[in-house]
Amino acid sequence: MAGAIVDIDLRGLLTFDQAFARIEHLLQYPEPLLGDIGEYLLLSVDERFDRREAPDGTPWAPVSEEYAERKAAGKATKRSGAVTDPGDILELTRDLRRLTRYEVDGESLLIGSDREYAATHQFGDPKRGIVARPIYGMSDEDNEEAARLVIEHLTDAVDDFG
Repeated sequence: MAGAIVDIDLRGLLTFDQAFARIEHLLQYPEPLLGDIGEYLLLSVDERFDRREAPDGTPWAPVSEEYAERKAAGKATKRSGAVTDPGDILELTRDLRRLTRYEVDGESLLIGSDREYAATHQFGDPKRGIVARPIYGMSDEDNEEAARLVIEHLTDAVDDFG
């Protein structure tokens, strides 16, 4: 046959279908992806405590003068080993930092603490004069990292078919 010839190999189309099947599987069973995002968010929350700021970058309000005095005097809690530096916001016992966990539940990723006072600090309690100092949430940087992890998992799903 004279002219141009294009050889179409149907095996390449099957590989393409397999790649899409792996992507579909990742979307149906996102637990490994959500687990990686959860691990990242634990590091992000830990850094948030170091920077003393909310996910949106807003600095946490300092503790009240009354509480700072009680904390400095070691009278803010009866637990031994408590932090007495009033500048260490939300770190009296370090439980909020240490006991932050994530859980993958099907297609959802949950992050937080089982400490009841975590909600008080996250949302505030005006009746008790406690201002909100958000700990949990997604910063712009967290969103970018989550997107990067999604791309990484999608790339890994199709790498064998490249």
